[in-house]
Amino acid sequence: MTVHTSPGPTPTRPSATSKSLELQGLRAVAVGLVVCFHLWPQAISGGYVGVDVFFVISGYLITQHLAREVHSTGTVRVTRFWARRIRRLLPAALLVLALSGLAVMVWFPSTMWANSAHHIAASALYVENWALASESVDYMAQDNVPTVAQHYWSLSVEEQFYFAWPLIIVAVVAAAARARKPVRGRRRRLPTNRQQTQPTLLGVLVLVSLASLAWSVLSTPGDQALAYLSSLTRVWEFGIGAIAALVAWRPGASAARLLGWAGVAAITVSGLTFTERSAFPGWIALLPVLGSLAVIISGLGGRSTAGWWLARKPLTVIGDLSYSIYLVHWPLIVITPMALGSELDNQTKLAILGATVVLAQLSKTYVEDPCRESAFLAGRSWRTFGFAVLGMAVLVGSNLAWRFELDRREAVATAAAEELLEANGRCLGPQALDPRQGCPSVTGTGQLASPPEVVVQQGYLPLFQECHAAMFEETLLGCELGDLTNPTRTVALVGDSHAASLMPLMDALGEAQGWRVVAHPKTSCPLTLARRVLADSETDTDVAESCERFNAEVIASLVDDPEVTDVFFSSFTSAYTWTSMPGQSLPQPETDGFTSIYRLMIDAGKRVHVFRDVPRTNGKSVPDCLAKGNSGPIRCASPRTDALPLDNAVRAAEAMNDPRVRVIDLTDSFCDESICHVRIGDVIVYRDSSHLSMEYSRLLAPYVLEQLARGN
Repeated sequence: MTVHTSPGPTPTRPSATSKSLELQGLRAVAVGLVVCFHLWPQAISGGYVGVDVFFVISGYLITQHLAREVHSTGTVRVTRFWARRIRRLLPAALLVLALSGLAVMVWFPSTMWANSAHHIAASALYVENWALASESVDYMAQDNVPTVAQHYWSLSVEEQFYFAWPLIIVAVVAAAARARKPVRGRRRRLPTNRQQTQPTLLGVLVLVSLASLAWSVLSTPGDQALAYLSSLTRVWEFGIGAIAALVAWRPGASAARLLGWAGVAAITVSGLTFTERSAFPGWIALLPVLGSLAVIISGLGGRSTAGWWLARKPLTVIGDLSYSIYLVHWPLIVITPMALGSELDNQTKLAILGATVVLAQLSKTYVEDPCRESAFLAGRSWRTFGFAVLGMAVLVGSNLAWRFELDRREAVATAAAEELLEANGRCLGPQALDPRQGCPSVTGTGQLASPPEVVVQQGYLPLFQECHAAMFEETLLGCELGDLTNPTRTVALVGDSHAASLMPLMDALGEAQGWRVVAHPKTSCPLTLARRVLADSETDTDVAESCERFNAEVIASLVDDPEVTDVFFSSFTSAYTWTSMPGQSLPQPETDGFTSIYRLMIDAGKRVHVFRDVPRTNGKSVPDCLAKGNSGPIRCASPRTDALPLDNAVRAAEAMNDPRVRVIDLTDSFCDESICHVRIGDVIVYRDSSHLSMEYSRLLAPYVLEQLARGN
């Protein structure tokens, strides 16, 4: 999952100099790109490049300030620098997080509380980029709704840069001092001018920036989301600005004019032509980064034409408010549809735009400026650090307490659900759709077996998680379910994450029948001899190749194991398109790939059972929908005609017309004549938008047994 959210422009004290006004205008362009991208992503498809513009500006201004301090004092007073950063950034940031958390409790469904608390705490500690990165590699978190704090990822990257960069400068200054150590008997002193340390500092900066850029280029194709969020792949963008500050090249007037407009054009082209599918950051991030550098350099050569326009109002006014705009615009975008109970239309988006500017002005006037200029906080650095520790502790502590309370409720609800499932009373789960039971209501009449906020957590910590191979994992996990003491038969479960969501079913089936179940599910990896295609990107090719290597291991394991008598297939077949693997030619890869693998299993003496895929929910997160106060089970359901797309794995099985290949069709345990339900017999059917909940999966076992007993 790639995350494009707004950057974290650092507030600066306005100055009357032309150069500072140009930079404020450039900030306005950057924050405008980001806000418009979030409100109108189809129109400003590459507006996320605003983050790169801000990183370059931050690298330039911070390095300029630190280099000036080295020139005048011979070193950097690190704690004083950090204290200034805290006073400028932290008060407004913590206030917005606190107010956003309150809004979540008031307007968001309970299913979103735990994840919101997690990300608010991560943002308060300035590690939100790593929190999002951990989720970006978690396929089960792909349905997560963006949180109110998601945009703090880039502010986290900036703060990590602000923490490390002055320490590096101090280390370089100290190393330069040791290199100039005087002969015995003479007093040792640190360098006191910029020329003594600048070559070493510039060399370190160039090496670090080149390493970071190289890592960004190399890692983007393999894991774009992680590359986008990682501090390590973004350092070079700060470094470009820092190099400009140290070199301070001043072009002539003509060159300055050319550079200024070329830079503006590069940023504009990036913002209008890049898309969500662009391989970003990687090489293409050079375009907005070098464009920002060109604008900055053009100002060093005198007032350029582009700089003159950037220094005009209202651009400089928006630039002064850019940090506040950054903080408040994203929570408004996320909270407003929750509060209104409807999607954002253009009129509402314009209202959000206006409210963003008003709230930003209030934040700057009454929070940012007073705290930044506070004589009390500035008087002693320890007061500033004390304020930071106290503010972060209160916010993190309150969100941890919130999360612990949710965990306690989850534990109680889970225990109650276990008792209910063990009792397996009439009309529980799929029994409510069974006409033999005579149940009064399909959706149920009592309390849910597990409430939405508990079911949604199964996406983060699914049952049998240790059995589910990750997207790039290629080693068989050797996971076993069912009867492991004295099994009468060994069967296998294979497929993608939809197969993984059937593990509770297969475990219950194994225990009931005395079967040992060997499970080999892998994320986004149906077992087929065709190549599945999920997206037109280099990353998806890597996933497909990993899948093919994993499947080769699965096939070899099953074919060579005489104890495995039956193989159960399940996959999210409607999520993929299909093509032949390299060196292979399949006339109809969408079905031929499955037909080939079924034949392989039959030739090895196995029986094949193919689960028809579960009905689709049209992308709705079922627990979220059910948890909303204005939604009901029927409103969250889908028409049967929309919920049952073509299943290529089943088509292939039916076309073979072989008694050793059977289809297990559980559609009647999800759908009546017109509707495919998401709450059935007081049990939530899905833990997200397509994967079965643990409870419903387990309760399907008797209906699978019925189909197996009658030979389908």
